[in-house]
Amino acid sequence: MALFSRLLVLFIICTMPAFGQQERSYKWYTSDNGELPQNSVKSIVPDKLGFIWLVTEDGLVRFDGQQFKVYNSENIKGLKSNRMKFAKKLYSGEGNYVSNDLGQILKIETDPKLYYKDGKDIHALNETGRLFGNNIKISASFFKYYRRYDVLIKDKVFQFYPDSISYFSVSTKKRISGYPHKLSLDSELFVLNNTLYLKSKKQYFEVTPQKLVPTRIDQQTEEDGSIYINNAVDQAFLYANQKLYYLTADQNGLHKKLILSNFDVEKQKVHAFYYNTKLNILYLGSLTKGFLIIRPEYFKSYVDEQDPVTYSNVLFDSTRVLTGKGQIIDYRGTIKHLTPPLKGEKFFSVIDNNGDIWTLDIRNLYRYKKSTNYTTSDRWTLQYFMSAVYKDEKGRIWIGTTDSKTYKKGQLYVIDPNAIAPKLVPIADLNFSPNSIYKDGNSGVLIGSPSGLYHMNTETKYITPNSVIGESYIRGIHCSDRNNIWVYSYNNGLFLIRNQQGTTHFPFDKNKYIRSAHCVVEDQKGFIWIPTNKGLFQISRQSLFDYADKKQKTIYYHYYNKSSGFSTNEFNGGCFPCATNLPNGYIALPSFEGLTFFDSKKVTPILPTNPIYSNEAKVDDRSVTFNDTLVINRDFSRVVISFNSPFYGNPENLTIEVRLDGNDVHQNWTKTNDNHTISYTTLYPGEYTLTARKLRGFDSQYDYKTITIIVPPAFWQTTWFKSLLILTVSLLIYYGFRQRTKYIRHRNLLLEKRISHRTAELKSTITALTRTQTDLSEQIHSHKKLIGSITHDIKSPLKYMALTGKYLYENLDRDNPDFQENIKTMYTSSFELYHFVNNLLEYSKIYLNKDNLQNEAFVLRDLINEKIKLFDPIAKSKRNVLENNISDAIYLNLNKQLFTIILHNLLDNAIKNTVDGTIRFSAVQDGDSIRIILTDTGCGMHAEMLEYYQTLAQKMKSENDRKQFTKGIGFHIIIELLHLVYGDITLESEVGKGTTITLNLKQ
Repeated sequence: MALFSRLLVLFIICTMPAFGQQERSYKWYTSDNGELPQNSVKSIVPDKLGFIWLVTEDGLVRFDGQQFKVYNSENIKGLKSNRMKFAKKLYSGEGNYVSNDLGQILKIETDPKLYYKDGKDIHALNETGRLFGNNIKISASFFKYYRRYDVLIKDKVFQFYPDSISYFSVSTKKRISGYPHKLSLDSELFVLNNTLYLKSKKQYFEVTPQKLVPTRIDQQTEEDGSIYINNAVDQAFLYANQKLYYLTADQNGLHKKLILSNFDVEKQKVHAFYYNTKLNILYLGSLTKGFLIIRPEYFKSYVDEQDPVTYSNVLFDSTRVLTGKGQIIDYRGTIKHLTPPLKGEKFFSVIDNNGDIWTLDIRNLYRYKKSTNYTTSDRWTLQYFMSAVYKDEKGRIWIGTTDSKTYKKGQLYVIDPNAIAPKLVPIADLNFSPNSIYKDGNSGVLIGSPSGLYHMNTETKYITPNSVIGESYIRGIHCSDRNNIWVYSYNNGLFLIRNQQGTTHFPFDKNKYIRSAHCVVEDQKGFIWIPTNKGLFQISRQSLFDYADKKQKTIYYHYYNKSSGFSTNEFNGGCFPCATNLPNGYIALPSFEGLTFFDSKKVTPILPTNPIYSNEAKVDDRSVTFNDTLVINRDFSRVVISFNSPFYGNPENLTIEVRLDGNDVHQNWTKTNDNHTISYTTLYPGEYTLTARKLRGFDSQYDYKTITIIVPPAFWQTTWFKSLLILTVSLLIYYGFRQRTKYIRHRNLLLEKRISHRTAELKSTITALTRTQTDLSEQIHSHKKLIGSITHDIKSPLKYMALTGKYLYENLDRDNPDFQENIKTMYTSSFELYHFVNNLLEYSKIYLNKDNLQNEAFVLRDLINEKIKLFDPIAKSKRNVLENNISDAIYLNLNKQLFTIILHNLLDNAIKNTVDGTIRFSAVQDGDSIRIILTDTGCGMHAEMLEYYQTLAQKMKSENDRKQFTKGIGFHIIIELLHLVYGDITLESEVGKGTTITLNLKQ
């Protein structure tokens, strides 16, 4: 039975996940997805700027961590073959070189160019063995084709023969020393720290000028293994038992570091190796499958399939965490459950100083006793729903409850687990819903709620809100020391109450993921970790303090997502505790897919520390290269400038911003595109400064790169041309002014002579005109007197004749029809003649004084009533009915006397042409326009007469036509007077049915 127990323990240990061997992520880049030009990667070399260069059989490839750029015969002038062999290191100088199959040599630099074009074997860089590539093994087949193998170390050369080793000086070309040694055919050579080593089976030797010195290697492998080298960076690797070791050397011998397990190098045909020791990233190149990057995964999620969603978690012992549902999860992944299961919700769990477990459900508080192995429990019931829990430094447990009906009030309780009979003690009634609690060492309590953060004094019960935090939805409160209290919210990110004084609100990350901060966890290295709904953030605690103290203006947030190893980006919050710090440095965070663990001591974040680099641009789809100054033709349509900062971590952690200044242009900082480019379509001629910046890491400091952009002006935009143009224009103006002045003086002389001649003529003309004006005035005055005398002399007899006729017509015997008809005829004739003469007199007065006409406002209906009253006897004599349908709200503003003549003539004509009929006045007002309509049921007009009168107004627009009175003098008078009041007339008539006349007047 004891043996079975030991075997069981051994089985458990063997099957337990080994967190000590780092989990790794694998990402292949191939030509199949368009990232590489070809899948044979023969060498991998980093440069001093941080780029990684890949040697392929279809060109040299530069990799910046996100994008690949291919250099081949299309962009390297003079390159005859893209088939590259491998990278070499020049030991007598700096830099790495690449040779193609024709012997042409490229130097690896920012803008690769041909270093050696001829490709002759006598060139020092191309001599066999002096700069050797990957995986050099001394074999029998090698010495079939080559007499010796040379290895260059600084300025000395080791020459290997099948049976001896010689040592030569490169400068003097003389043999310094040598000794006999028969090489085994499985010998392998590698260089570390400028020291040459030889491996033969499991034995290792240091190759010196005098002899082979046996060298010890630690942790000897079971099998011989194979050596893989990268002499371009002096790295060597040992591959054995599907494990890859990184080799280092010192005075104590050779040392191995396991960097990769369970990976078949030979099956994957890996030929090129490069290991970034700082970031713990391994780069591999396959002869058939492309380029592989293997990164460490520092995070691991452990999922309980029975209940994968985790919330509260608390330290159970030194290596395990207890969740609110009774799951016990080890940092290495072992999952157990308490039996019987814990009652309560998964959001709250506390272990008191006695080791008892406290949980909460809707209205019940439970305590599971450690003394009974958590099989028995006590229970307390409260009025409201449980919404917050907290254990203070004295071990007391604080409880917050919420009214579930309104969620606008709650209560605060405290219970002491150390009491013999613990009781819930009410502390205060609250007018808000508590969801998080923090108790300082004195009498203060911070209470978070969906409506903000409140400070309560437990002695006075006085509660004050935090004005800076405002109405933010508080998610929780964390304090590692009383001087710095972290407050995290669900919609407004992170706050810090520093030194019990001011509150600082920190800016968001670029994607604003940190708005939904679930909790704050502090590690042992000075960082805080903030899980959110969209990933995890790592931040320097000191940088946050410096921001709060106004020592810096920005914060670097380092972002992790699923690519780092955890199962989901959506972590959980709104629980207590929200995270757990284990004594061994591990941190546990709850999520939708299990509990995520990571060793905060070993996490090595990949930071964007490499400088910003830029030497490429596209001008109207034409690629150009430059150093620090880019010159663009002024008539360009679009320029796209590329920036690079080699970065092999999460792309979200590298943000390059640019700002353009110069030539009256001052822009704000603008983010570049995802491929780190910025484009401009309009740049006026001049010189500009384009500045790029990025945050380089947790110190929240910026790296900058400045480029000068010059847009040369056209010759007409240059200063010298403008100066010359101004001078030329000034001279032209001066010369033109002189010539103009001279011309004007000459013209003035001619004009004076002409004026003298014309003045004499004008004097004579004026004298004649004066005499003519005097004669015309006398004639007009005589005409006025004549017309006045005639009309005056005729007017009075006609008036009395009309009155007498009217009297006789109304009072004489009516039995004599003939006599009555004669009297009627005399009356009507004298009446019409009287009014005709009166109208003629008024028309003459108005026409002679038309320049002094005065307007007045009057009621149109009243004026027409006066005319109807005047013409009523005449109308009755012809058995006509006169109607006035015009509203008394219509006013006219014009010369009343003139308009009276118009109405008089219109009504007179209507009565003359109507017998036994109706004559009706109506009017319509539309805005500032009035239409007056006179309708009769008389005899009407023939078509020829109607056409004549309709066109008469148009004909009388000329002065000559107005004076041609041929027929119908009354209608001529009407048109003439309408012209004076800016009106017009339209006629409609039909024989036997009557006539409609419409006057259109503008007010």
